[in-house]
Amino acid sequence: MLNNVAHAVNRADRQRVLRHPNSLDCVLLIKQVDRNDEGGAFDGAPTLGGAGMLSSEDEVNYSWVPACDARINFAQGFAAPLGNTSDDGRRLNYEDQVLEASIEPLAKPDEEGYVQPVKDMLVAVLVGGGVIVNYQVVDVTGEINIPPYTRKYLLNPRPDEVDTAALEP
Repeated sequence: MLNNVAHAVNRADRQRVLRHPNSLDCVLLIKQVDRNDEGGAFDGAPTLGGAGMLSSEDEVNYSWVPACDARINFAQGFAAPLGNTSDDGRRLNYEDQVLEASIEPLAKPDEEGYVQPVKDMLVAVLVGGGVIVNYQVVDVTGEINIPPYTRKYLLNPRPDEVDTAALEP
């Protein structure tokens, strides 16, 4: 019974993002590690000296591969929760410029080509007039904490990526 609530919220949010006049076109890109060593991947995850890596966050040799076309709708603003610091209190979990947005791929969830946005994806927002603004998904949040969960995305600006310059706005 409770799962039906999350399904209904996700369907409504999908329709809102796809139809809202303030939603923008965007392209989701996945990081692909570019290493030419032997055994450079295991089950799609990069390896280092044969050992699996938990994250490619610090990898310097990578390229962005387009995953799917989507629409993005930015929220009014994001206020980090109280206690927005790391466990040792030395840094913030979320920087001041973090934005909250809803992202929905154009393909339906049960169709081929649908890609669920996840942490560390690059979002190339096609603003118009040839302008492309890049963001990286730094976290996934939501209001409903039962499966299938509702999903909102926290984004940080990512101005250093040149791989998106060739995208057709």
